[in-house]
Formats: sequence, structure tokens, C-alpha cells
Amino acid sequence: MSQRGRIRNIAHGLIGTFVSRYNSVNGYWGLGVLRLFAEQNGLSEVTIDLVNKPMLLEHGTPVSIVEEKYQKWFRSALAKSKIDITCISFANVELRFTTFEEFPNIVRDTRGQPYVCTVRIVRTIGDSYETKHIACCAAHDPTKESRSA
Repeated sequence: MSQRGRIRNIAHGLIGTFVSRYNSVNGYWGLGVLRLFAEQNGLSEVTIDLVNKPMLLEHGTPVSIVEEKYQKWFRSALAKSKIDITCISFANVELRFTTFEEFPNIVRDTRGQPYVCTVRIVRTIGDSYETKHIACCAAHDPTKESRSA
């Protein structure tokens, strides 16, 4: 398989694990925790940098916890696919929290409002790959959620 194909597979694997219930922040669903963080800070988007480590947020915030976890995940996936990190110039996960006004036909399979999760990976030679997932999530509420062990 070509390097581009392997990067495409990494992007799909990444988005699958990122939006899953296994994406945990201190035992709670990562997307709900990130949505709560965004709401508390007046943000409509949260970006997780997978390649660089911009120290814009203090250590221990939900974004820094998720960023550290998924930087490790990304580097491990590259290594397993025999792709050197220096071949990647840019990689991120972007969460955009939105409303049903923008996505009126989305399946309301869980509580909360819609979000768009985008994984973008750009190689140093300039080509890129992007994949998106649209679903719903609510801001984290410990009174309505159970903490995983």
C-alpha cells in the first residue's frame, strides 16, 4: 500500500477512536468533556495538534490531556505504518460544536447538539488527507454520566 493510502487509513482509525466512547478524559467521554470546556471558555471550536506541541493551554486542561494522548496515538500509528514523522508537516483533529439549525436532519441518537470532527493530515510534499464525522454530544454532566473505571 502506498504511503498516501496508509495515511488515509491512519486518519480513519484516528477519527474512529477519537469520537468513540473509549476517548476518555479522567474517566468521562472525551467529546462531552471537550464540549463543556469549549462552552465554559466561549469557544465553538477546539483543535488538537498532533505534530507540534504549542504550549498555549496550561497542563491538565481537557485539551492538553487529549492532545498528549492523541499525539502518542498518532506517532504510534505512524511507526506501525512505517511512516517517519518528518514526512508529516501538519496533522490535527478539529472539533466544531454546532446546532441543529446547521444540521436539521442529523440523527438524534444521543442527547446534546451536533458536532463536526475533522481529521486533517498534510505530508511535507504537500498533499493532504481529510476525513469528517458528524454526530451529537452533550456537554459533560457528572450527574447524568457514569465514570469509567
